[in-house]
Amino acid sequence: MNIFINIYRRLGIVRYHLSRNEMVIVAWAAGLLLLTGTLVYSWLEGWSLLDSLYATVITMTTVGYGDLSPQTSYGRLFAIFFTLIAIGIGGYALSVLASFVIEKQATRLDRVLRKRKMERIDALTNHIIVCGANFVGARVARDYKLTGIPFLLIEPDEVVLRQALLLLIPEYYQSKIDMLVDIKEIDLSQYEDRTVSELGEIAKVPFLLDDPTDDYVLLQAGLDRAAGLMTVMPDDRDNLTITIGGRMIARRLGNHTLRIMARADQLRYVRKMYLSGADEVRMPDAIGGGEMALHLAHPEIGKWWSAKLRGEAELVSFSQVNVGEERPSWVGKTVADVHAAEGLLLMAIRRGDEYLSPPPAATELERDDIAIIFG
Repeated sequence: MNIFINIYRRLGIVRYHLSRNEMVIVAWAAGLLLLTGTLVYSWLEGWSLLDSLYATVITMTTVGYGDLSPQTSYGRLFAIFFTLIAIGIGGYALSVLASFVIEKQATRLDRVLRKRKMERIDALTNHIIVCGANFVGARVARDYKLTGIPFLLIEPDEVVLRQALLLLIPEYYQSKIDMLVDIKEIDLSQYEDRTVSELGEIAKVPFLLDDPTDDYVLLQAGLDRAAGLMTVMPDDRDNLTITIGGRMIARRLGNHTLRIMARADQLRYVRKMYLSGADEVRMPDAIGGGEMALHLAHPEIGKWWSAKLRGEAELVSFSQVNVGEERPSWVGKTVADVHAAEGLLLMAIRRGDEYLSPPPAATELERDDIAIIFG
């Protein structure tokens, strides 16, 4: 009895593996059909095995040369059903083969793009690791991309990551803005039908589809050589976990200059973020509320800022410049001289522990100054 049970189980395993591989099923079906046709033609028509095999093949391939055809009634009746079955299996085989080839090509392309992505990540240095590709993270990534700051996106949700990568493609982003402003339909399927790997390649944005609360993922993102870590996950607990892990790993790897900025939605987490190693903590809701109040009270500021966000105006942004290291030619020049020569607005100058804001036009820049410029 046990022998039969073991045989039944082994047959079940075979059936399972066959069901997992359609190419094997097709091969078995074709072989069985070939054997059946050869034997039945030989029996019904009295042909040799070679002639029967020949007749079976030309029937299965629907070639039908006409030099060898069934002469008996039973042979012709068999040929009718055999041809219908052969055509069905042949069509199925072609569809399976086409699907197999397409899948292989897609897998090969995805493998190439994944290798290229990892090479791009390995080449990053002094970059910003952005954890979270939600609207806040996508906006951060877009600003970094426009200003040329190297960065990397980490997001565990493929749907969220896809949307972020789409918005980081300039043509797609502008089309989306046009659709919102003009309420018109634009065909964006050429982008929306792409895989995540393809979108990353088009946007030229390195990313990891993984959980940033996992310390290994942060290591993969190059935390040991990163300039900053920004965590903007929608859950404050995730941001706290990433902050703790990021600071701990950075210290162990000797990256003592790493700056960490964390997002917080609840006030009770702000203090915890700072105690856990964050250099800065921001609450997007509070910042957005202040901006809305400013824009309604001063509508022209709002219109100008909205045009900047839509990309309709020339890209302008704030940045900091270490005068002695990055702009030694500014040493000894006045604020007015820099503005006249380069068209930059010096909004503030950090000198020691103080800020000159706004600095007088006649202020001369010194080597140790840090200038905050706009433009």
